[in-house]
Amino acid sequence: MAQYLTKAGDTLDEIAYRYYGHTNNKVVEHILEVNFGISRYEVLLPAGVLIELPEVKQTIDTRKVKLW
Repeated sequence: MAQYLTKAGDTLDEIAYRYYGHTNNKVVEHILEVNFGISRYEVLLPAGVLIELPEVKQTIDTRKVKLW
């Protein structure tokens, strides 16, 4: 499991996007589950909060879109 030390003004969405490359598959919810108590902070996180970044399986959407 990776870790990230926040900088002032970071958000969980931004951290998830930088680390995982996306924010789908409920990545932010997984981060919140692993980091009990992090939800007590506002949207903009303060500097110096150590966040655990869990392994997340990325599912690929194989549905095809038919236009005609």
